[in-house]
Amino acid sequence: MFGTFIQGIAAFNQVGLFIGALVCLGLGGLLLGASLYARLHGLRATGTVIGVIDRSGSYTPVYRYTLADGTTHVAKSDTSSSLVRGKETGRTVPLLISAHNPGEAQEANSHVFEALGVVLIVPGIWLAYTALTAYPVTWMTGVMAAVMLIYLAERAHRVFIPKGERVSIEAWRAQRGRDAEIDPATVVPIENIAATPEMQQKLQAQARKNRRAAPLVGVFAVALLAIGLFQARTIARLESSGLRAPGEVVRLQSEWSQGRDSHYTYYPIVRYRTQDNRTVEFKDSVGTNPPRYRRGDPVTVLYGAADPRGDAIIDRGAMNWLLPGLLLLAAVLLGWLMLWLRKSGAGGDAIGGVGVAAPR
Repeated sequence: MFGTFIQGIAAFNQVGLFIGALVCLGLGGLLLGASLYARLHGLRATGTVIGVIDRSGSYTPVYRYTLADGTTHVAKSDTSSSLVRGKETGRTVPLLISAHNPGEAQEANSHVFEALGVVLIVPGIWLAYTALTAYPVTWMTGVMAAVMLIYLAERAHRVFIPKGERVSIEAWRAQRGRDAEIDPATVVPIENIAATPEMQQKLQAQARKNRRAAPLVGVFAVALLAIGLFQARTIARLESSGLRAPGEVVRLQSEWSQGRDSHYTYYPIVRYRTQDNRTVEFKDSVGTNPPRYRRGDPVTVLYGAADPRGDAIIDRGAMNWLLPGLLLLAAVLLGWLMLWLRKSGAGGDAIGGVGVAAPR
């Protein structure tokens, strides 16, 4: 009975990881697919910012552009933000026009959706990998998956609009068409918004925050870059000159992690025999909760002949590069963020194209 209970808990965690993976992979794939479709089928034109639509502090750029047939159109961006910079009136930008709606466009040199898609897909792959490797797929996995699917279907049914209140497809299309229309009265130059005393104070305060945050973000970027390069160098050295040998997980070492979410982390202790017939035990550098390995699990060991205990890891194939890859990617993103913070908070610079005196 107790064993069945433990299996149920493990299956619940496993199915939860699967659902999280499906959500991340689905949303990431949707963003990447939509972006790819727009780039393959969208119309390309050069547009000029003629103003923004202010929706409670979120600004949507509006462009005027001319197609190859000589027709001139007005389109609004498919993204909005509270940022002022980049929305200067008269700014010329390359556009991707929606293939189905000439009143909707996006900047062709913007890769926000692709970046968000990758950011979602990476943890999705990690969650799926953890679900498949940290837990065995048993009959309880199917039972728990069915229970959770029934629960989610019931919750989804509760939030669905009652049948009598549902909007018809024709009404939905008509409402979408009205939403896509641009009322010229709502389009105002961003300079008019940024020139108000309230916005000037807000921009100056944000610039001061950005100047203070930039060095701290830079320190984190350098630290992650150093750790990522060290990890990449170690993996590259083992991959190029290391040896492989069959090993076995002999036990798990639990370590208590302090913090807001305190928990145990389980590290596999692996025993293997080197090429010169020495028996070596080492603790793998990757720990998880729940434990990914169990006592007696066979593994492949990748080790350095000069230090078979200190230079030994469980060989996970291409996944060996996951940790250094994520560290380097995070370092690049933080480096970009640091440069953006420095640029947006530069003293005496025009903020968002509107002259704002630097505080003294």
